[in-house]
Amino acid sequence: MQDLANRLARMKKHLGKWARRRGISCYRLYEKDIPEYPFIADLYEDHMILTEMASEAIQSRRDYHDWKKQATEIFRSTWEIRPENLHLKTRVRRTEGEQYEKLSEGVGVVVHEAGLKFKIYPDNWLDTGLFLDHRNLRSVVRESAAGNNVLNLFCYTGSFSVYAAAGGAALVHSVDLSARYLSIVDENLALNKLSAVPHDNFRLDAREFLATASPGFYDIIICDAPVFSKSRRQERDFDVLRDSPQLVRDCLRALKPGGVLYFSTNFRKFSLRYDGNAEGALVKNISAQTIPEDFRNKWIHTCYEIRHGA
Repeated sequence: MQDLANRLARMKKHLGKWARRRGISCYRLYEKDIPEYPFIADLYEDHMILTEMASEAIQSRRDYHDWKKQATEIFRSTWEIRPENLHLKTRVRRTEGEQYEKLSEGVGVVVHEAGLKFKIYPDNWLDTGLFLDHRNLRSVVRESAAGNNVLNLFCYTGSFSVYAAAGGAALVHSVDLSARYLSIVDENLALNKLSAVPHDNFRLDAREFLATASPGFYDIIICDAPVFSKSRRQERDFDVLRDSPQLVRDCLRALKPGGVLYFSTNFRKFSLRYDGNAEGALVKNISAQTIPEDFRNKWIHTCYEIRHGA
């Protein structure tokens, strides 16, 4: 496994210097850089989340368990992570319509980004809630939020909501189906002493929320849509390819003239099936600007800036 050790040593030197220059303490370390080692490693300060991308070819090896143990130790020791701060996960290929379930009930950890604090739960779900690939877009929202009404759809644990509040938003609305996620939104706002910023949580399907939203109320809408979503609280499931055109129309209806929608999804090689020209909207793919330097996978998300025609 010397090839893996060499690669990680090089990346530690390069990324460590890059992160220090930018004051970044949470970033991606490794993403299947060597195909024979299909792992994704993310650093959250002194914690590492190491996710194996399940492969039948590798898991059927006779020495699989020894192989994984050795590889895991190389990741841990290279970045000098304490054993109790290494969080191991396995991501399997899902069948159509299948969703990831909660893994466990772990203890939260406070991490920092751009002078803000976020509570993450490394062991509870496959994802932490602080999606590192959206670091750049969070900064854009913060820089443009002052005095504006901001809506965060599919808000998860509310990192965009916190950035908007920190940027001086007039009000922030966060929408998600999960009561647990919405409770973490409140935790994160309180951590940053932003509870006084006018903010409301809505435990609703994003489509249901938009159906009753006041037309022309919001200046900024963030819609980081899941690939697929199914819940007992939904009248019907959500499929980003099928539902994104109408979702965009509904968002634009809720925007003020001149307002902006940031629409993003992790669906690989997603292309928005929406004709902005026909509906008086300006549509721009800004993925090249929103995907950070630490992500080698330039398809990690697709992000559009959609401006309501004034």
